[in-house]
Amino acid sequence: MSRLKSIFASGKSAFATKDELATYFIAHFGVKPKKIELYKQALTHKSISADFNNERLEYLGDTILSSIVSSYLFKKFPEKDEGGLTVLTSKIVTRHKLNEIGSLIQLNEHIVAVEFQRGYKNLVGNAFEAVIGAIFLDQGFDKTAKSVQRSLLRHIDLVELDKIKTNFKSVLIVWGQKTNNQVVFQGKKLPESSKYKSTLYINSKKINSTAKDSKKEAELFLAEKALKSLFTEEY
Repeated sequence: MSRLKSIFASGKSAFATKDELATYFIAHFGVKPKKIELYKQALTHKSISADFNNERLEYLGDTILSSIVSSYLFKKFPEKDEGGLTVLTSKIVTRHKLNEIGSLIQLNEHIVAVEFQRGYKNLVGNAFEAVIGAIFLDQGFDKTAKSVQRSLLRHIDLVELDKIKTNFKSVLIVWGQKTNNQVVFQGKKLPESSKYKSTLYINSKKINSTAKDSKKEAELFLAEKALKSLFTEEY
């Protein structure tokens, strides 16, 4: 069973030693920490400290990770259009996938949080992003890109992942949140019909409309169309 380090009343540090952390990051991320405090902060949940925690590093790591994965996929899949690359990138950088890979490389064993936070479902994925942020600040972009390939991408079967059916609406909404674009679906049941009509707006601009047998089907259709054809436009 995996474990999660916690701070107890004994007053002992919950962190591994500097050498232990160095050994871990060399083995799983391919980097030897220069500024060990950055990595400790990346592994510290906000339940431990309001000042020394990984939230800012998580924000930075999210941006850096998406950039690295997007660049990697752009080179690896020259036949994919922008929509296809966006969808595949989103599958890789989801909290679910980062939680999964983080646990696989035992990142969860080095996270420091109070005991009751063990059930926090994105604890590992958030820490993974924070670690990427720490590596970027400590090592620079090129070494971070190599580290992402070692710690994340080599553990993923990209061809199989690409085959998995996508919730396009979720992908589009996440894209909107990350890029500060407002994504809105508006719809209604058509009178004297079993069809549901839905319209997609991005930043109040009407993108497309469709009528399908259900609200879910209509919104997924519109989101997929947007992901595959609209990201080349500016909103």
